[in-house]
Amino acid sequence: MLTTILPLSLAGLASAAPFTSRQVVPNYPETQLSKAFRLVANVTDPSKDFDPPVNNWVFNGIHTGAGFNDAVLFADGDSSGRVFYQNGTAEEIRYYEGSVLSDGGTPPFPFGIYVAAEDQTDADGYHDVSLNVGTGTKSVQLQHFPEIYPVLRGAGQGTYVACNQVVPYYNKEYVTIRWTYDIFDSETALYEHNIPDACIAIKLVAECATLNDLPEGSLSSHEYASNVNCYKDVSAIDWTKYGP
Repeated sequence: MLTTILPLSLAGLASAAPFTSRQVVPNYPETQLSKAFRLVANVTDPSKDFDPPVNNWVFNGIHTGAGFNDAVLFADGDSSGRVFYQNGTAEEIRYYEGSVLSDGGTPPFPFGIYVAAEDQTDADGYHDVSLNVGTGTKSVQLQHFPEIYPVLRGAGQGTYVACNQVVPYYNKEYVTIRWTYDIFDSETALYEHNIPDACIAIKLVAECATLNDLPEGSLSSHEYASNVNCYKDVSAIDWTKYGP
C-alpha cells in the first residue's frame, strides 16, 4: 500500500567500484518538543481519499452521552482539533503504559482515548474509537524511538481508519475514526490490514499545540504531562521529500 508517510528503512546503495558501498543518509521532517499536540490525519494512500479529501483533517470528539464522545475528523480550522497531552512517568511512557489525555468539562477533568477490543464492534461491525472520561486504553500513546514519526499507536496489530458512517446519536453522517485489527493470511503467512469498504487507512500524526493552564479546582492535572516530539505544521509537510 502506498503511504504519504514514507516507510522507515535504511539501505546501502552499491557504487560502481567493487566491494564498496555508499550509505544513504536518512532525511525526516524536523520535529519540535511540546507538552501538547493535536492529532492530524494522514491518508496513507492518497488515491483512496474521500471526496472532499480528509487528509490533514483533525481529531475531534462529538458528544454522545455524559462523559462520552465519539472520535471523528473535522476539517482543520481555528477552533477544531482537540488538544492532547501525553501523561505518565518516564518509565510508563517508555513501556507504553502511559496515556494520551485531553481536558474537558467544568471544572476540567481528563478524557482518554479508548480503542474497542477485538471482540467489541458497533452496529456496522467497526471497532470504536472514543474520547471518554478516564485514562483511555493502555498502549495508546505516541510512538517513540526507534519509530521516527510521532504517530498514535492503536490497540494490538492494526491501523486507524476514517469511515463515512452515520452516528446514531445524531442520525447524521460523520467521518468517524475507527480501528481495524489486522487479519492473518494463511497463504502468505503475513498479517494484512483489513479495511472496510466505507473506510480508508490513516495515521494520526502529532502537531504541536499549546497546553493551557488549568483553573483552580480542576480534576485534571498536568503534573505528569511529558514532552513529545511533534511537527509545527503537518499540512505543510511534503512527505515525498523525506525518508532514508
